[in-house]
Amino acid sequence: MSNDVRDGRRAWRDFRLLWGGQSVSLLGDQVFLLALPLTALQELHAGTLQIALVAALGKLPFLLIGLPAGVWVARLGMRRSMLGADLVRAVAVLSLPAAAWAGALTLPHLLLAALVTGVGMVFFQVAYQSYAPALITDDGRLHAANTRLSLSESTALLAGPGIAGAVVTALGAVRALLTDASSYTVSVLTLALIRHREPPPPPAAEGRSLRRDVGDGLRFVARHPVLRPIMVCGALYNLGVAMYDSLIAVFGVRYLGLHAWALGAALALGGAGFPLGSLIARRVAARAGIGPSLTLAGVPSVVGLAVGAAASGPWPAVVLAAGTFVNGVGQGVFAVNAITIRHLATPPDLATRATAVHRFLTWGALPVGSAIAGVVGSASGLRAAMLTAAATAALCMIPLRSRALLRTRAVHRTPPAVPEPA
Repeated sequence: MSNDVRDGRRAWRDFRLLWGGQSVSLLGDQVFLLALPLTALQELHAGTLQIALVAALGKLPFLLIGLPAGVWVARLGMRRSMLGADLVRAVAVLSLPAAAWAGALTLPHLLLAALVTGVGMVFFQVAYQSYAPALITDDGRLHAANTRLSLSESTALLAGPGIAGAVVTALGAVRALLTDASSYTVSVLTLALIRHREPPPPPAAEGRSLRRDVGDGLRFVARHPVLRPIMVCGALYNLGVAMYDSLIAVFGVRYLGLHAWALGAALALGGAGFPLGSLIARRVAARAGIGPSLTLAGVPSVVGLAVGAAASGPWPAVVLAAGTFVNGVGQGVFAVNAITIRHLATPPDLATRATAVHRFLTWGALPVGSAIAGVVGSASGLRAAMLTAAATAALCMIPLRSRALLRTRAVHRTPPAVPEPA
């Protein structure tokens, strides 16, 4: 057996550990998203504003520390950052049922736990989204690895809420938090079993200021002819999607007159489009070229939202499901191929910083979109707000018409920006 084959098998074994651990952890996160606000409601009798604050504190760290997190992860190491983030989140989550059973749970404690888990998520996501190319050195296998990671995320989003609801119903909100803590433990164990070790940062990175390193990441993305339009597209699209998602429940029930179960069924059935898109992403890239595949994927993504926003007639649930399905297929293709481009086009020593910029722009757009949705919905009505959301998301097609992106048939792995020491 050649060394290349042996190394390839070891790399794939390490990746399977990463994939398996995160598949479990992603389901645990869905339980946490449901159990945390219910704990605030049931144990502390929190009001609407307080529950909204719990959700906001979980997302706030992406805006506050999203950019410097990329630098810190690069200095600490990706695997070490993920291990630390999981351990911190496990302790934060475990502290809640422990305090509840001791009769000492307070709202400030719960808000602090939400903030700490949000900080942990920032560090984990920046490292996790950058780790696959460090494990998988074969470009073809990297595309396959990203397909699997995307499938796990879409499966968690599709099946997770139902599983979370069943767990919370069976155990109660407080005990259900133990499920999330257990999923972090599984993640820690699988990460600990990974044999791959990252090289130390090059000597040139020592003694550099945080501001300079953050600036390097921003400049790299801003000047890159392919990554720049992808990230601008992601920010615009997420702005519209956040508006859409914030209103879809009220729109479906109040405006379309759907029962809650019909709305849930329509969104769940439509959500099956994302896994399908993930599975065909590599084939679409092979036929159309990986750059043009993003432009192609953008079309069903925005059309699906427009169909959902325009749903009416005798079967609005069917129209909504169809729109959600078409949207999901486009998103699935886009997600896999966009992250593969980012992995291959970014030098290893800038990987975490580029990921941090991506997360800052795309996830930072979510709370902004939610706020805009409330204003537009109150001023213009639900239908107008939903159509505005779809139109906002459609703005992503402008950067996707970039010549550099449309000419990118394939992307090859980029060497380090700073040569590694001999």
